[in-house]
Amino acid sequence: MKTVILDAGHGGLIDGEYQTAGKRSPIWDDGSQYFEGVGNRLIRERIAKLLVGHNVSVSYTDTSESDISLGKRIQEVNRLAKLHGPKNCLLISIHSNGFNKDSAHGWSVYTTKGTTKSDTYAEALYEEIKDLFPNEKLRTDKSDGDLDIESNFYMLRKSICPAILSENFFHTNKRECKKILMTKFGREKIAKAHVNMIKRFINKN
Repeated sequence: MKTVILDAGHGGLIDGEYQTAGKRSPIWDDGSQYFEGVGNRLIRERIAKLLVGHNVSVSYTDTSESDISLGKRIQEVNRLAKLHGPKNCLLISIHSNGFNKDSAHGWSVYTTKGTTKSDTYAEALYEEIKDLFPNEKLRTDKSDGDLDIESNFYMLRKSICPAILSENFFHTNKRECKKILMTKFGREKIAKAHVNMIKRFINKN
């Protein structure tokens, strides 16, 4: 791997207004609220900074605060993959999960269906998350012999390079949102897990 392409899912803030409908936590008792697209960007930035000096180039699907369409995001992914060579690239789409009940919780990573190189990256990321969050639930699907959950998410199935989508806990779960996603320490550990995974594969195809 020589190039990591980071995709921060959804929009950010423009003039204090969140750009994506939904994709946010409830308003908690103290009046605070988590916006997924904003948190995804914070994690993306930290991953990029932690990769400085590790002999891997880092690119973004987009640098604006707007909620750029999936089509435009994947166009940039595939442009970069063609430039650097699909086998030399890895797309990581960064998200957090949401549900209509607070009880849903845990961390997961998605790949496309079938056995691909993406599975190797996903499996390694599970290991790094388990190491840094040993007491947290890992949401898995072992029916095909590995841990990742398979889905035909647009960003995954349209990417010409290996691609994974991490769901970094639930912003609709009060504990995970307040104790992990809304804390610098929690986001740092999420970023570090991704970086530790990437470092395993630098200069390896």
